[in-house]
Amino acid sequence: MSILLCIQSLIVGLIQTKLSALRILLQSNFIGIVPHETQTKPLLILGNGPSLNDTLKNNPAAALQGFDLMAVNAAACSEQFSALQPKLYILNAVTYFQDDSELSPFYIQAKNDLFEALKEKSRWNMTLLVPFRAKKSIDFQMLIKSNPNLKVSYFNQTPVEGLNFWSHRWYNLGWGMPRPHNVLIPGIMVGIRLGYKTIGIVGADHSWLADLSVNENNEALLRHVHYYATDGTQPMKVEDRIDRPRKLHEIIHKFYLSFKGYWQIKAYANTKQVSIINASSVSMIDAFDRKSLAELLNVTEKN
Repeated sequence: MSILLCIQSLIVGLIQTKLSALRILLQSNFIGIVPHETQTKPLLILGNGPSLNDTLKNNPAAALQGFDLMAVNAAACSEQFSALQPKLYILNAVTYFQDDSELSPFYIQAKNDLFEALKEKSRWNMTLLVPFRAKKSIDFQMLIKSNPNLKVSYFNQTPVEGLNFWSHRWYNLGWGMPRPHNVLIPGIMVGIRLGYKTIGIVGADHSWLADLSVNENNEALLRHVHYYATDGTQPMKVEDRIDRPRKLHEIIHKFYLSFKGYWQIKAYANTKQVSIINASSVSMIDAFDRKSLAELLNVTEKN
């Protein structure tokens, strides 16, 4: 039985590798990818989970100064954004770069609120890390032109999976990454590409399962909870960009791909001698070593 499973795994890996190669040829850009750099500080990625409030409350601002900070997605809409002044800011959701005609009112409002916050609040030099599709977004390009403090670097969102021999080489080239169903996946992968050898993550609760429900109409609902809105939204249908509600198994499958992606990242990071530490006070991610933020900073300073 174990031999059959090994053969099955090899066949699946070969098929996934071939499909990844095809996706790269069709979807990836090969010029202008986020460049390699030499970093002097560790990177701290600020997830948007509610536990980030605990991190910010229990750690003085001086502790955060020991890191380069990366904010994600809608963080600019929070009250804490201006005080944190992140060096890097990553946007992953494709809805930020689609035309309004392709979006539901919910996503249109979310995009407009975020771009307005970035335009008005960003009074320090900050690099926006965005997928190449952002080059074709009129709204995003207008945002960049509206604030000289905002610089931009592009990355490939192309999903890459299959045999590590090939996927790790494609990761090295910046041609793709594990399926980016959560912003933390491109955040870590771009951090590795930027040359960070120690990457900490906080606010990565990933407690989505507790916020799922199904109503009497058999509609799968998800309550969105973030550090800047701890009460969360009312349970709402998870739409696929334009009012196509996702079924429960589709939602859970995307959760599965995110958690699986972290194990793929860990395997890749080990080959690059990159340490990824989960310093979230609450987190369902089981792939990365756990330490407190103070422990993470102490380890970094010793190294």
